[in-house]
Amino acid sequence: MAQTPPLPIDPTPTPDSDWPILIDRMADDALRILRSEAHILQTGVLTALNRQISKILMHLTIVGMLICGALFILCAAVLLLHQWLPWWQVFAIAGLFMLVVAFVVNIAIRPRSAFKT
Repeated sequence: MAQTPPLPIDPTPTPDSDWPILIDRMADDALRILRSEAHILQTGVLTALNRQISKILMHLTIVGMLICGALFILCAAVLLLHQWLPWWQVFAIAGLFMLVVAFVVNIAIRPRSAFKT
């Protein structure tokens, strides 16, 4: 039987033995970077979403206050006109006024391209 010489124990790694470690580290680094970017994106989106929700609530509150104010002014005008006219005439005048206002607002908010032929 022929004896094979024992393999030398060399603590210095060969160049080929570093590749699995490097690939593992690269995968870990890429995964950490992706997690960090996802966290940053999630934080940014949540901040922007909260800001937009706050703006929407503020605008809805303002619109509600404007509607209430317009109704109070309309009621005051109806009560003022009732001093000189019967109720049916006062409500007819108020209704026509509201229709004219709605028509004017509809024209005002229509896009400019709709006016071109």
